[in-house]
Amino acid sequence: MMKARDRLGDLELLVMKILWDTNEPLDVKEVTKRLGNTRAYTTVMTTLNRLYRKGYLKQEKHSRSFLYSPLVSQNTFLHQTFSRIAEYLFSGNLGRLVPYVLGLDKKMTEEEIKTLQEICKRIEDIDD
Repeated sequence: MMKARDRLGDLELLVMKILWDTNEPLDVKEVTKRLGNTRAYTTVMTTLNRLYRKGYLKQEKHSRSFLYSPLVSQNTFLHQTFSRIAEYLFSGNLGRLVPYVLGLDKKMTEEEIKTLQEICKRIEDIDD
């Protein structure tokens, strides 16, 4: 079972996305602004503190506030998340997970097919 530390809620994911897309540490005020001021400052502050305690963020004191930056890269997070999903729901079988991720239950566009073919080619090249 996934530990509570590993699970991120919707707002936590939004905040992580903002920090992953930024090349500099941000304070609570700036994260709130980048969320479109749709959340209360205190809610964003609590979310950042929670992510810090979970080990996803670095917290640095700057003047009278804290600056936050990711400790976990987006790629690492995605890899861990999909690996856990594959393990828990598909007994570790990525081949059973991939169709769900790709939405293969619907008709694919030519571009999507081309992208998949390129991915398959890269996988074949790794095996060589």
